[in-house]
Amino acid sequence: MEGEKQEIYINLDDSGKLTTKEHISVYGGLVFLSKKEKDKFITQYRNIVDDIKCDYCKVQNKCNHNCPEIKNTNIKSNDKRRIMNYIKKYFVVALVIENDKVYEHIKENKAAKGRFIDYSIRRLIKDIIKSLIENKLVDAHKPVKLIVNIDEQSTKSNGYYNLKDGLFEELKYGIINYNYSAKIKPIIYSELDIRISYQNSGKSFVIQAADLLAGTIRRKSLNNSNNISKELSKFVDLKIILP
Repeated sequence: MEGEKQEIYINLDDSGKLTTKEHISVYGGLVFLSKKEKDKFITQYRNIVDDIKCDYCKVQNKCNHNCPEIKNTNIKSNDKRRIMNYIKKYFVVALVIENDKVYEHIKENKAAKGRFIDYSIRRLIKDIIKSLIENKLVDAHKPVKLIVNIDEQSTKSNGYYNLKDGLFEELKYGIINYNYSAKIKPIIYSELDIRISYQNSGKSFVIQAADLLAGTIRRKSLNNSNNISKELSKFVDLKIILP
């Protein structure tokens, strides 16, 4: 139907923190273009988890149905490979921050760090939507509903500062660059509905998948620090490396 909102679901989790003690911090995520696609992913992901979850249970002989969450930090390599092979069938995105190149005053100040993380996530989301528009998967002149799901745990260390308002500026209104008296043009020219949801990964399969992705992206980035971009290109559809 003409005027019906296009849906973009972006699901993100982090691995590593923006601190002086760590070399790399990342966000990994999955993008869906409809609720139907998201629900299809969840159904199959749940089936895989249901098939392996008993192997991670500490009370197998006295099952209380309180199943442990399958996380990047506890999953066995063969199970992780199975899940990752499934995840890679979808639109996978990565944000890599090379901490050593970020100003010290940003890493040492909670508010500054939160603003930098906000900026980084906005950059990632804008690049995702630009890519969707360029590949004619999203029409910039038709209404868009953007749903961003982020693991709630990451807010405790990073914080978020006006992420929703910042996304509106980036995507819908454009940003004034006061240093050069220029305006960065918007990329959405119709109605834009943005919803930010901070989710409990224990109850969200899309965030659990993003957790596995983020951990994989960080490990590969650390192991291939001289050529992060080339390494990630093997399984990531869209990536940005900052600063």
